[in-house]
Amino acid sequence: MSRVRKSAYRQPVTPKGLEAIEKGTLQWFDTEMYTNLNTEVLEEYLDNKNRKESFERSHFSWGKLLLVVFLVGLPFTIISQYIALKIGLVTGGAFYVSYLVGMAMKWKPSQVNIASGSATATDRTVTGFVFTFPAIYLLAYSSQYVMSDGNPLIPPGMIESSNIVPLAMVASFFASIMGMMYFIIFRRLWQVEDPLPAPGFQAFVKLLDISNHLSEGGVKQAVRSIKLVFKSFVAMFIFAFLRDFPFGSDKTPILTKLMNAINLGNVYGHGRIHMPYSMSKYTHISYEFTGIGFAIGWFLKTRASMIVAGGSFVTWFFIIPLAVGLDVPIYVPILEKYASSGYISTHILPVQNAELAEFIPYPAPSFGAAQGIAKIIAIGAILGGGLTALAKMLPTFKTVLIDITKTGSAGKKEWIPRKGWYEWPTQHIFIIVIVAFITISAAFWLFGGFPLIASMVFSLLLVILTFMLGAIAVKISGEVGTTPVSGTSFLTLLMLFGVFMLISIFRPFPGGTSQIVLMALVGTTVFGSAISLSSEIMWDFKAGLYAGTRPMHLIKGESVAILVGTPAAALAASFFAMALANGTLPLEAPQAHAFAVFVQILAGGKVMFTLFFLGIFIGFSVEMLTGMGTAFGLGMYLPLQYTLMMVTGGLSRDLWEKKWLKKKAEKEKWGEDKKTLKLLDSYMLMTGLYIAEAIIGTFLAIYLVVSG
Repeated sequence: MSRVRKSAYRQPVTPKGLEAIEKGTLQWFDTEMYTNLNTEVLEEYLDNKNRKESFERSHFSWGKLLLVVFLVGLPFTIISQYIALKIGLVTGGAFYVSYLVGMAMKWKPSQVNIASGSATATDRTVTGFVFTFPAIYLLAYSSQYVMSDGNPLIPPGMIESSNIVPLAMVASFFASIMGMMYFIIFRRLWQVEDPLPAPGFQAFVKLLDISNHLSEGGVKQAVRSIKLVFKSFVAMFIFAFLRDFPFGSDKTPILTKLMNAINLGNVYGHGRIHMPYSMSKYTHISYEFTGIGFAIGWFLKTRASMIVAGGSFVTWFFIIPLAVGLDVPIYVPILEKYASSGYISTHILPVQNAELAEFIPYPAPSFGAAQGIAKIIAIGAILGGGLTALAKMLPTFKTVLIDITKTGSAGKKEWIPRKGWYEWPTQHIFIIVIVAFITISAAFWLFGGFPLIASMVFSLLLVILTFMLGAIAVKISGEVGTTPVSGTSFLTLLMLFGVFMLISIFRPFPGGTSQIVLMALVGTTVFGSAISLSSEIMWDFKAGLYAGTRPMHLIKGESVAILVGTPAAALAASFFAMALANGTLPLEAPQAHAFAVFVQILAGGKVMFTLFFLGIFIGFSVEMLTGMGTAFGLGMYLPLQYTLMMVTGGLSRDLWEKKWLKKKAEKEKWGEDKKTLKLLDSYMLMTGLYIAEAIIGTFLAIYLVVSG
């Protein structure tokens, strides 16, 4: 007698659901389907049903696919980059817009599923390019990151001679394909045999359900929602234009000019209400009117946004006041050119020496403590939270490996006789791995000027890490709904840097430590995009299982999306990263700055490691208590004005749902379809807010670069 397999996620099947499954009468989007989600019995039933009937039900259209990829996904590769550089989070706007396009055009559920997945995959190619890639440019071009000898850690000429942008593009393409292909192995395990809960996926399924039986009123609702995007877009665009766009010889935005005219310039600037700098010795309280922050808070809701904001509260109301009060010195490498020590007291800020002010641009002691002390702790918290999340997953990962080895030939059911491929052929994974290994090794050796051995080891590590850490990251995403890109990326950077340093003992790098750092950061960039794609397709597979979509079609569509999105993401990243590094585009880019500081620590900068390890302990503790250690660490890194607006958005969402949506639905006896569409209306309004702000930011960057 075989043992019954235990699961932390499997739910008991209902009697009616079990009866319908046994009789074979349960259909897609039935009521009993919704009452038996994540039961494993239902998932196996639907998977077997899809293997027989999805060949007639799942419709692949090149025209619809390319329409959504180019008109929705491709623009969001730029929009998402700007948003992530501004606020530190990659949003899912492409998903909402693509669903509305499919619903408005009366596409079948499988077509909406395929097109939406492809649009989202297109914009998810940006993940590594916004989290890690800008750190390369910061370390090469920003005066903030010069070393003690006054020179940058990465010489600017090395970036150009190494062909970093095309190399990152090629490597990211193959790694993203691998990340997506690897999930073929995990699909049966985590979506059929032992379904992950994937909190929030029910909304995806419900939208597919709506598209399945759209009435004329449903089409009008979809068109109305798109109009809502346009209305909120126009309103935010006008406000952001007045708030940010420079006018006149002094290039001052109109709202700033207005506030200066009424003598409020000392408490307002660029959409931000703040304490006067003269009063900001121990902390600095500010609140920024940003559509992006409000929209992200709306999507996160109160609990998640409060955890992120909690990190900011700890930073600005505890760590910074304590650091300034105790007069903890901060380290500025460039100062070693002028004095025996690179450490200074925050109490002398702002610096009066004009020459040093360029390297120490802090208007008050609290800002110096934020950069030199609090942000180092925050980086440790991001890393500590991420590593703890991974450690919590080690027992599960062991089970995953055992399950994979047991799958064998019995689990390979990709080909259906007389019908075709249901899933993408598993053997193609090995082909992609071999091609990726050879291509990436050759590209970095021949066109990047990196050592051959290091290039081969780099490719091998990329193949292994994309599989192992990607599997863990996807598992976490399926459990809590968030992919730990930051934590796994920091771990990847540590491993790559350590291995390359060992290699350099026997085979020195021609460019020394600078070349090692450059190669490690490119590898981390590539890894970030790969695991993001692994996580993204998990959600598409999950929704597709309940809609009757062939997994083969999802893989095909998202492969095209990666091919289109990767070059756009790389080119946009090089533009934004250069503007960020030379100060043309003032964005927070929290992860990019965190990686830049972390690399300086690895390369031997005189940073107080006690602060770094304190941060690791904080991240560990918060992860153990809440399961959101990396989000808390990110909040510690972000300025207070951003997280306060996120909390505003989260609270507004909960109040709106409780005080208006719920009461209205009960009073007018709305069905689930109408409630879902009303919620989607709010998503459309939020999408319009951050699209408008991202577009203004992009226009502003182009204008500033062109105008000099």
